[in-house]
Amino acid sequence: MTAFRARENGSLAGRADLDPGAGRLRARTRGAVIGLIAAAFGVSALAPAPVRAELPALTDEAKAGRAREATLELDVAGARAILEGADLADPRLALERARLAVYEGDCDAAVALLARADLSQRPEGAELTAVAQGCARATAGTLVVRDDEHGIVVRLQDDEDRALVPLIADVAARQREVLAKDLGVRLPLPMRIELVRDHMTLAAMTGLPEEAARTTGTVAVAKWGRVTMLTPRAMEHGYPWLDTLAHELTHLTLTAGTRDKAPLWLQEGVAKREEIRWRDRDPLDDVPSVDATAAIGLEKGLGRPIDQLGPSIAMLPTAEQASVAFAEVTSFIHFWTREVGDDGLPQLVVRLKASRGHADFDAILTAMTQTDFAGWDTKWRAYLASAPRELPPDLAPGGTVPRLGEVVRRVRLGELLRGRGHAAAAAIEHGQAYAIAPFEGAVRAHLADARVASGDRAGAAPIVEKIEDLHGRHGRWWSLHGLLHPADADRSFALALALDPLSPETACEEKPAPELPVDAIRRALCEAARRSPR
Repeated sequence: MTAFRARENGSLAGRADLDPGAGRLRARTRGAVIGLIAAAFGVSALAPAPVRAELPALTDEAKAGRAREATLELDVAGARAILEGADLADPRLALERARLAVYEGDCDAAVALLARADLSQRPEGAELTAVAQGCARATAGTLVVRDDEHGIVVRLQDDEDRALVPLIADVAARQREVLAKDLGVRLPLPMRIELVRDHMTLAAMTGLPEEAARTTGTVAVAKWGRVTMLTPRAMEHGYPWLDTLAHELTHLTLTAGTRDKAPLWLQEGVAKREEIRWRDRDPLDDVPSVDATAAIGLEKGLGRPIDQLGPSIAMLPTAEQASVAFAEVTSFIHFWTREVGDDGLPQLVVRLKASRGHADFDAILTAMTQTDFAGWDTKWRAYLASAPRELPPDLAPGGTVPRLGEVVRRVRLGELLRGRGHAAAAAIEHGQAYAIAPFEGAVRAHLADARVASGDRAGAAPIVEKIEDLHGRHGRWWSLHGLLHPADADRSFALALALDPLSPETACEEKPAPELPVDAIRRALCEAARRSPR
């Protein structure tokens, strides 16, 4: 879950200096003074000249700069108004009109605008051209679903993913309110979300290299005014797609609120902090501990200084380095916000928006906290030195499940036996895997399922009872927990959908066909999962 932070460079005209509202205020003030002077001398005051006549016409460069600022703030209506009637013979204005088209989701229009050699041969134009072309190819024949009540537009490559839209809308609306409180920025509407089939499409639509996405396990990118994320059906057991959505919406909000001036470490640290704040916390939210992961990762040489992570965490060489980098920035932001208080992030966002970006960052931090970034980094590392280091081998950076090969073989054999109707024999194999890796949610889910199928519900219930027994979330574990511990059923089925919404077992609340969940949204998900299983 990462925002691809390829910077959109270029000179931006200062909006305050060219604000029409400020011009009107000055004009009214002059008019009032003229009126007072005229009244004092007993003569009639001339009406002040229209404001537009007093404002100098914007140069093409200034107009392009203002359009870019508006686009980066996701004020697409404002950008459209600035560019209305603009002479697109000017390459700067044409480039901004193409950028706006990409942000609005009209990739075909962007491709047409960028066909000119004077645009596509510029470095910035070449990047935009590649994204626009990839987007146009990927979105041909897609389904667009609008939810005006929640202010979202979702584009789907797979029609069966339509059943996911109500959950997307609910989480997006919740996260928007959370971010308005936590960051002081309300994400402009509509929020645009793309659900794509695979990493190839994710790369084509965002500009993130496909190899980098696969290497680091990237499943979503926030760029070009939208969230682009893999459908949960793209992964064998799904992934935390709703937390991922909240994470990426945080990136969009921070980008809009700062005009894309937040450094990468700040973007990622804040997004990791905010990704779970749309929902209630659960015991696995800090498993593994980010402090311990960062400390051990740095000691093992897997970490980097947080202000030297490169253009994107998704482009680090290995998944282990990416996980340590995420732990570092998350630990740092948690530490910093505890030290400065809840008002720190909104203040930082406001100051960054008015700044020159990286050049002013140390001055902003010093003005706010009397400590520059290097000072805060030193304080954080001192705190990290005292953090507990205890992590199980499978959760440590670069670690793995003990005797993983044997676990995999026994789980696979159990699956084959279960598929052929030999549930009791499957339970034996899964039980052997469980004895080796009792902390694995998938192993527990397989064992509990086999025991239920063989009629041993009493033996299955303890296997999926306590979430604290696990080292990671698993959708099927939660749905079986809901089945076998009905007092917690509704919450359990919701948590299962947040991880694996398109598996028939989790989507259908463990009900056998043709039974369906009572809730209309879950019923639609169940029907979609049965129609189009992975």
